[in-house]
Amino acid sequence: MDLSQGRLNRTTLTHLAFLAVPTLLFAVFYIYPVISSIHLSLHDWDGFSPRMRFVGLQNYTVLINQPRFLHAALNNILWVGFMLIVPTGVGLLLAAILDRGIRGEKVFRIIFFLPFTIPAVAVGAIWRWMYEPDNGLITTVLDLVGLGGLAQNWLGDPAIVNFSLMGSVAWWTTGFAFLVFFAGLRNIPTECIEAARIEGATPWQVFWKVSFPLLWPSTIIVLGMSAIDAMRLFDVVWAMTKGGPAYSSEVLAVQMYDLAFGRFDMGRAAAVAVYLFIIAGVIIMPYIIYMSRRVQDSEAE
Repeated sequence: MDLSQGRLNRTTLTHLAFLAVPTLLFAVFYIYPVISSIHLSLHDWDGFSPRMRFVGLQNYTVLINQPRFLHAALNNILWVGFMLIVPTGVGLLLAAILDRGIRGEKVFRIIFFLPFTIPAVAVGAIWRWMYEPDNGLITTVLDLVGLGGLAQNWLGDPAIVNFSLMGSVAWWTTGFAFLVFFAGLRNIPTECIEAARIEGATPWQVFWKVSFPLLWPSTIIVLGMSAIDAMRLFDVVWAMTKGGPAYSSEVLAVQMYDLAFGRFDMGRAAAVAVYLFIIAGVIIMPYIIYMSRRVQDSEAE
């Protein structure tokens, strides 16, 4: 009896030892930064002074009354809608087309996924050159086909700069959605597809009535990651416009960086980070909970 209890205790200690490492890493790299940011957001600090001045909720109230902050938050919300619809929809469409077994499938898979492997800063540099209003690739092509009148100051016009950025991000991120959906389609049992075809279903009906409902796990991954990427968007915007012109393309992460390292207002930058954390939680967590329940219900059926 004592021997069995000793083995049980050793097993328990072994399990706790293995759990201690990831728990410690999670606490150090996730929990502590969140708590530290909340604490910093309640102070006025330039990042260099030995002491921080406590100001309470002043940083939050100042931000919420600034049109610049509200515009950046609205841009983030618009980016969430865009990321959930465009890259996801195009990726699903491309995956459905290639799943039919067209010639050159491997080549197309590489072409569709290749942009996603490019670093964000490189994507920004490529598209900044393409959007150059005088000698950029887009303007040059429009001139060659006789549509030079459609050329715009793609990154210098506040009315269209966000659409220009969205075009570059769609080109960059669609490959991820395509890969996840394509893998999901290939994992669908062929028996389900064949049974639908035997019953006379058209290819369109097979996709929407059979394949698409079985893609819920892939859909959760794609939509969840797209929403997260939209909320933390920084690299491409900073590399292409730095939030300009006149803050028209600024998102919260760019504003946070500018406040922290451009204006050395660490407390207000931390408050932006907390606001971003709250907005992301309000937008993303209900979706994750809802979609998780949908998957559980579909598996139960």
